[in-house]
Amino acid sequence: MAAYVSLAVQSDQIAIAELSGSLLTTHSVPLQGEDFAEASIHWLRGRARRQHLSYVAASFPAAELSDDLLSRLWLQDDVVPYRYHTDQLEPSPGLTRTPRIAEGVKAVSSHFDANHIAETKLGPANEVLVTELVSLEEYRQITSARDFMRLTTLAQRFQGRRLVFLSATPQGGGVALMRHALIRLLRLVDVDAHWHVLMPRKEAFDITKTKFHNVLQAVANREVELTAEEKLRYALWMRENAQLLQPVFRDADVIVIDDPQPSGLIPFIKQVNPSAKIIYRSHIQIMADLTNQVGTPQYATWSYLWENIQLADCFVSHPIDRFIPAIVPAKKVFYLPATTDPLDGLNKPLTDEQTDNYLRIFNRIASEQQQTPLDVERPYIIQIARFDPSKGIPDVLESYLKLRQMLAKRRIPEPQLVITGNGSIDDPDGKRVHAQTLQIVEQEPYKSFAQDIKIVRLPHRDQILNALLRRSAVALQLSIREGFEIKVTEALLKGIPVIAYNVGGLPLQIENGVSGHLVPVGNTTRVAEHLYELFSNPAYYQRMSQAAYKRANPAYLTIPNAISWLSLAQTESPSFG
Repeated sequence: MAAYVSLAVQSDQIAIAELSGSLLTTHSVPLQGEDFAEASIHWLRGRARRQHLSYVAASFPAAELSDDLLSRLWLQDDVVPYRYHTDQLEPSPGLTRTPRIAEGVKAVSSHFDANHIAETKLGPANEVLVTELVSLEEYRQITSARDFMRLTTLAQRFQGRRLVFLSATPQGGGVALMRHALIRLLRLVDVDAHWHVLMPRKEAFDITKTKFHNVLQAVANREVELTAEEKLRYALWMRENAQLLQPVFRDADVIVIDDPQPSGLIPFIKQVNPSAKIIYRSHIQIMADLTNQVGTPQYATWSYLWENIQLADCFVSHPIDRFIPAIVPAKKVFYLPATTDPLDGLNKPLTDEQTDNYLRIFNRIASEQQQTPLDVERPYIIQIARFDPSKGIPDVLESYLKLRQMLAKRRIPEPQLVITGNGSIDDPDGKRVHAQTLQIVEQEPYKSFAQDIKIVRLPHRDQILNALLRRSAVALQLSIREGFEIKVTEALLKGIPVIAYNVGGLPLQIENGVSGHLVPVGNTTRVAEHLYELFSNPAYYQRMSQAAYKRANPAYLTIPNAISWLSLAQTESPSFG
């Protein structure tokens, strides 16, 4: 059973409040000269074991949550730690115990929904309130001395200035994941860094997804074009956001615009704060060759967006030249890969018990979505991605069909297939593509083995994806368009071979024939052949799995990412990575 807890020192005891469902209980444990951190961990583990509880989060007075306790709770016990100041709590009538642990446990539980999924909180001007998870020492231990010195030196040089990121949404997709991790790390090295998101408007997100992203990636129908009415609607939305964010613009020294959605804010930033350095960060695979051709939808869309983006001081792209439209001046261009964080919920080590628990949660969600639960005793292939036209989900299904046919001829047991991912408020394609995928599987030739295919939209609980990847046999990334896919890096970090289409930034992540395979787009037979070799040749699989783990590129992690951003924020000619 899930539970929340608040702990604090009271005289020579630990005062504890526990909330499980609607039941609030209090406890008192003598310290007996024991360190508060050790005593807290000891009590939590014992209580969880005896009562069959799974603590989701724990809160502590700020002065009593040490860096060591913070990190241990998250990395060892899979408990989200929260610091609070007593003046932040709402008093309960008649409660005299100090510190007010009952309010503390209610406050921490308010960060989660009824299914114990973290709800990202927004502060004034839609600032994303990022949760602290680990101490700086944890990053030091997994980083080279050279990189750690570069990070802290750049952070010291940036003192007295403010760095602001502006993006579409606080959850869903790689941009949000990177921003959570980056802000957490920058705060640990005392960088004045902030992240704000746009006011959500469904009609605006419909435009930015279908008329901006899908068109620029050439996954929209050719007749899809941006209309004058849609331009007006987008402009009004930008004006509305600019009013909300005006104080943010005024106080910032460096502002990063993530992708096309907030690009219409750039002229407003220039008006409010002409001296601010503005960096445009492109996270998608722009089909630059089409943006250069007059008469294409890509040319029309990019021309419209470029009116604002050209005002930025820098244009940051994934490290692939063909993602950059010809109109972008070379002197403005800088390269930066997408990154993942080794200490967040997607990548931190999980015990077997924790992994089993998250697989049970996955199966519960799968059952709620009328999917046959995953048989954890059988191997499975996985693709983790948004349900999006660019992610090649029909090709995943076709490759799996061909693999089963190959294995049946040799009477080799067939693996299962998991297709899963999170949604995002700025992605109207998700429900439609998910429904289309379910419809495909309900028909022949898939219908006869549909029970082996799990198609599940997951809530934002990163450890579920972490557990699924860790127990998978092979990961697929059959995107037909892809900027840079952090799920590939996350699979490799866990020693999972990846088979992907040879598009976008994926060749920079996978060593073909070493840590995985790169296949021409659409060649599902080749995908199936590589899968067959991995499932039928244990020695070959083991070599590739070991290579995936050993050769995962450390440049695609949060520390190098932070170094790059601080470098770019402070100089016109940064040295990336």
